[in-house]
Amino acid sequence: MNDLLPVNFTISHDALAEAERIKAEYNATANDPFDVLTVAWGLYQMNDGKRFENVIISFYPQSFRSSIEPIIQSVAGTPVVFFTTSEYHSRFAGKIVDHRSDRGFFLR
Repeated sequence: MNDLLPVNFTISHDALAEAERIKAEYNATANDPFDVLTVAWGLYQMNDGKRFENVIISFYPQSFRSSIEPIIQSVAGTPVVFFTTSEYHSRFAGKIVDHRSDRGFFLR
């Protein structure tokens, strides 16, 4: 728990709404429904070899809830696991996780 990096960002209404839409769509047919939102930083590599970095939004399923309880934080009243390392923590500092249909999730 001493290594838990604190949430240092906020989440826009648009990003929360899109995360909830994804969660509801998945949960409509899931055996292990999505539960806790995860915010992380990730590296993407495209088939053509190009690489880029961006914020990643995902979810832990309900079956993981008891094991992740100690690392759940809150952002805008929403339970969140902030899955990052000290190397990437500063990329989130003071930023807003946002979403637009033409960009997906991003930091601004």
